[in-house]
Amino acid sequence: MLTVLLPVLFLLPHTAQGITKEGVGAVGEACSMGSGVRGRCQEVGACLKEGGVVVMGEQVQLCSPTPSDIIVCCRKPHLVAENLCAAWAQHWRSPAGHCIDKTNLIVGGVNADPGEYPHVALLGVRRGNLPIVWLCGGTLLTPYYVLTAAHCLKEDNVEYWVRLGEYNRNHDRSGELIPVVKGPIPSSVRYADELAADTASLSPLEQNIFVEGIINHPEYDLLLKYYDIALLKLSTKANLTERVLPACLPTDPSQDLVGHELTVIGWGHTQFGHRVLSRILQKVNVPVVDQLECQFKYPDYLGRDTPKGILKDQLCAGKTGRDSCKGDSGGPIIDQKERGGSRCEHTVEGIVSFGRGCGELGVYTRVSSYLDWITGHIAPGDY
Repeated sequence: MLTVLLPVLFLLPHTAQGITKEGVGAVGEACSMGSGVRGRCQEVGACLKEGGVVVMGEQVQLCSPTPSDIIVCCRKPHLVAENLCAAWAQHWRSPAGHCIDKTNLIVGGVNADPGEYPHVALLGVRRGNLPIVWLCGGTLLTPYYVLTAAHCLKEDNVEYWVRLGEYNRNHDRSGELIPVVKGPIPSSVRYADELAADTASLSPLEQNIFVEGIINHPEYDLLLKYYDIALLKLSTKANLTERVLPACLPTDPSQDLVGHELTVIGWGHTQFGHRVLSRILQKVNVPVVDQLECQFKYPDYLGRDTPKGILKDQLCAGKTGRDSCKGDSGGPIIDQKERGGSRCEHTVEGIVSFGRGCGELGVYTRVSSYLDWITGHIAPGDY
């Protein structure tokens, strides 16, 4: 084992110190970054220039050295996200390529259509033998993993549950069966063999699944509003149907979303101060606001829990009368990008984190800033 390798670490924007480990492998060969995450050997400068990452758990894994180059185990999370989206896209479309969803109050919002957002999840807690209380939202990324906000997971000594395929919270349709959607399972995702071997043909329309594990971002601090992102490991797989499908992750981390209209989805309160979640799933379009404009336009928006202001790994979006609200936390703000001439799949651009009241402005965790962390957990076998 080597100590800090200065030429490598000078090239890493977020690492002041680290450990490098000697390894084997020529340029282009598969390699291990540790913790079960795979990469491919590449010259470090080329890796970083192409959007790759070389640090895993503050460790840099070297491949076989050359006289002139530093060869490292490199992983490209945006390509992993692209491969996942390409696989899930086949679940979102009919054999002819048509979108399978039915249509191509968050404050200021309107009712969504049944099945319009099949990736949206409800997150709730159960205390003892009491009924589940639904508190937050989430986004299905694979049949075993849901993305949400870390601040939704504050309680100890409770069970967390996820509900998929929900639309009208007042109607329990878990007893109804619908066909399972058949399609490819990316070989890189965790539990791929198990998922590929499943032969189920029918599934409950609404699925309640116990949360077996919680993975908060390692830098999340309960007292601050940064790194507000978490993954939920489900105890049993979600059955993929027309009402339950994974969302895509962003594939262009450098994309500037300022001025874009994105869509927030959830069952949150439709008015500030209301204590009851919306009965029907809501949707609303909101414009993304420049980070500095957000920060300077609303100086009283920020407090002791945001000492650094709004950071680059956060999105600011909303306008008067159109915003997320309490109960939407953890849910997605999404975009629909064109693939193959049509817009079927939904891309989760952000996670509802916090806001100034309701109906004014909201701050979202920017998902593209965490592709390395997310894909390392849900699809460690791709690089």
